[in-house]
Amino acid sequence: MKADFAGSVWLQGKARNAIAFIVGIVATSTLCAQTAAPGASNLPFPDTGGLMVEVAQDQKRIESLLSQYTFTDTTTVDILDKSGNIRNQHTDTYYLTPTAYEFFSLHVSHEGNAVSQKNLDEQQKKIEKRMKEDERKAQRNESIHPKSQMIFSEIIAQSTFTPLRWEQRDGLNTLVYWFEPKSTTPRRGNLSQRIAADLKGKMWISPDEKEIVRIEFSSVSPLSLGLLGNVKGFEGFTEQRKFHGELWMPIRQEYIAQGRELFKGFRIRQVDEFGDYLKATTDVFQQIHSPSAPSEPPAKQ
Repeated sequence: MKADFAGSVWLQGKARNAIAFIVGIVATSTLCAQTAAPGASNLPFPDTGGLMVEVAQDQKRIESLLSQYTFTDTTTVDILDKSGNIRNQHTDTYYLTPTAYEFFSLHVSHEGNAVSQKNLDEQQKKIEKRMKEDERKAQRNESIHPKSQMIFSEIIAQSTFTPLRWEQRDGLNTLVYWFEPKSTTPRRGNLSQRIAADLKGKMWISPDEKEIVRIEFSSVSPLSLGLLGNVKGFEGFTEQRKFHGELWMPIRQEYIAQGRELFKGFRIRQVDEFGDYLKATTDVFQQIHSPSAPSEPPAKQ
């Protein structure tokens, strides 16, 4: 789990990680131009239900591919006041890498400065210990802490969709859909499932790629964190691109959340910039300590 420097109980909890992954998991520095798709404005909309089934199925393929890749996540967290001004800001970079059982994140820099070798060694020992525990559990056929799940398929399963228009984004003809929760009853399940069932917004979907190119969302109702407090509301968006001709993953994501933790209120903004999507080596730590090669630019469509 990432080490946070915002001094917030909520930021260090599962809720922050689940929400962050949505955004989970996870805005673009330069937004793509939005234009009507050439020649597509008069095209009929495909069957919504059938397309969503295909998009959800392709998410499982992406989950499988992701286990073969390492990547970096540079996270900037702003603590905001009531007027939206920045009171405090922290930037950290993490190196995420898969193992046979789960993903691990290595904290490699804080405020642009590399963490100490001692810190890296301590993190490495903890990861190695966890890997050995996973191996022992696997040998005993015990349950292993699951890898982080991509939440897009869960949002699709929990939402209804209304086609709005065709639109071109980054050279792709996309369909813009409005989505909202299927049910207004109290959400159930784990944290990710409850979040996925409580979102509304827009999705830009490429029918050709069967992929979500962009998602803009906001929460419908408050999210209770039990004794830790609650999230009154959050909103944000995620932009995705295609890497190495096969992997659709976020390049940048952003969200703003506000609520209460224990006895005080909070308002935060988080921006994640992802990159260096590279095929993982068999030796996790060799990959971590190797110089990063330039990530492949998004495939042209």
